[in-house]
Amino acid sequence: MISFFQRYPISLWPLICAVFALFLVALGLDVRNALRLDLQLEVQGQWWRLLTAHWVHLGWYHGLLNAGGFFLVGWMHPKGHWLKWMCFYIFTSICISSYLLFENNLSSYVGASGVLHGLLILAAFYSRWLELWRRALMILAITGKLVWEQTPMYSDTSVSSLIGGNVAVDAHLIGGLCGLLIILITLTNNYTKSK
Repeated sequence: MISFFQRYPISLWPLICAVFALFLVALGLDVRNALRLDLQLEVQGQWWRLLTAHWVHLGWYHGLLNAGGFFLVGWMHPKGHWLKWMCFYIFTSICISSYLLFENNLSSYVGASGVLHGLLILAAFYSRWLELWRRALMILAITGKLVWEQTPMYSDTSVSSLIGGNVAVDAHLIGGLCGLLIILITLTNNYTKSK
């Protein structure tokens, strides 16, 4: 078992994020309501909800699904200091929340899945141990999922009944686009430096 973790080390910061998100689930409905993105309250100036909504969840199933996403990010063991990853978390949270406010199709929003789509794409790109073909396959699979969710063929009824609310596929899309944007900027910078 020790040799497995020596060969495939795990990043701790995503595991801490998962524990924190589950801790907030354990605190209950009042905490969720106090931290969710509520479009009515946004107009009244509670702008901090743009960030906090991406840490609270509809319940245990929703929280555990997203904790699984955090564990997958940790398993890929991405390069970079944890503060850079938290900056990406904040940036993506604000992008998603701003889009949802502009779109105005939801009355409220909770969950880390939008940000996680971006984190998963970036974690695959920056993975310390995944081979290049596995990293590319992971990015392609997540991007394909994002495209599929935007088509009429996608149905979220089974997931919605499990988590107790609708799946905000637009949040997934914005989060994924944020991750792809960082990859594009990185590749462009690398190409410019190599010339």
